[in-house]
Amino acid sequence: MATGSTEHNKATIRRVFDEFVNQGDFSIVDEIYRPDIIDHEGLPGAPEGVEGVKYTIAGLRAAFPDLKVVIEDMSAHGDHVVIHNTWHGTHLGELLGMEPTGRTIESTGIVVWRFEDGLIAERWAIGVASNMFAQLGMRMFAPGKGRRTVRKTDLPVVRVLPLPADKSEAWHRLNTELAGPRLREYEASRRRLGISHEVFRVTPGPDGDRVAVYFEAKDPARVARLWDASEDPFDLWLREQVRDIHGTDPWLVDDAAAAAAGHTWNAPPKLTPEVAA
Repeated sequence: MATGSTEHNKATIRRVFDEFVNQGDFSIVDEIYRPDIIDHEGLPGAPEGVEGVKYTIAGLRAAFPDLKVVIEDMSAHGDHVVIHNTWHGTHLGELLGMEPTGRTIESTGIVVWRFEDGLIAERWAIGVASNMFAQLGMRMFAPGKGRRTVRKTDLPVVRVLPLPADKSEAWHRLNTELAGPRLREYEASRRRLGISHEVFRVTPGPDGDRVAVYFEAKDPARVARLWDASEDPFDLWLREQVRDIHGTDPWLVDDAAAAAAGHTWNAPPKLTPEVAA
């Protein structure tokens, strides 16, 4: 397995959870992380570099002795790996000064990793920590409005797309339109397709930016079929915009298994009746 290959990078991320997070084997940290790793979502108070990674996981494992993380989906593109994962644990130890509550948490989210020379160089997380803190009532550490309700039957899809330098302005302009003047059309489009949640996030890298596209749907293959066949004016416009920017279409993928710039959309609760309590 060649160092620096996408398969090597994916195997490394599996080790992060199988050996480090879930089993508490801290001996592998210096083997798979760069000493100057940048973790954008470490626990408050974490030092810089690899010691911050150890601090964060040690703190979480002390607070949740039965901590287990399951990778639901994973994709790799160049030096980036994107995963959708679920964290499970029981709050039996102190966390950031909060006494144990005995609560069982289940927190889902997206994590984007960047590799350099075969080692983990940077990490971004979307939703994992904020959902966990919200469930524990620690909303001062939970950005936004707290936990999002999601359909239990929805499946995650994650794709990583290149963002050419000469298309960066167009990408930001597109996100502004989706969140502003064309929001209603965008929401109607997602409802037609059966997408209940969608996130676009740009992550920088030494060889250029990438965009992580993440969405949840009960039947991603059906989403792809409906999207491909749609003649709706908005869908045609969005398809053209995305293909012009990225050179590909992230929604035409039907093989899915079950403070960065970007766009996030959640279906309002009235549109998602099958929700977790």
